[in-house]
Amino acid sequence: MLYNTVRPQDALGGAVPLDRYRVSQRQYREIVEPFDYAKDDLVRRVQQHGFVSILGHTMRLCRAFAGKSVAFRPIAADGVFDAWFRHQKIETIDLNALAR
Repeated sequence: MLYNTVRPQDALGGAVPLDRYRVSQRQYREIVEPFDYAKDDLVRRVQQHGFVSILGHTMRLCRAFAGKSVAFRPIAADGVFDAWFRHQKIETIDLNALAR
């Protein structure tokens, strides 16, 4: 408790963390609303330990996405996809490199 309310921090110019705290303007939601990806997206559910399969290739994204649906969107290069979770791009996947 003292760390956030009394003890000054060099990174904050001598202020305490509580001085910088602001209440979020967003409402907390107990249940996350469903998300609909675009009809052309390849939507896959991420398995335990973060693994997902796309077009016969299995790869690991991240354990944080286990049980969640992610979308794969093709980009200009053949066999290359951007992986998305809702509105956030996760990474770019090159299936050609996975085949080697």
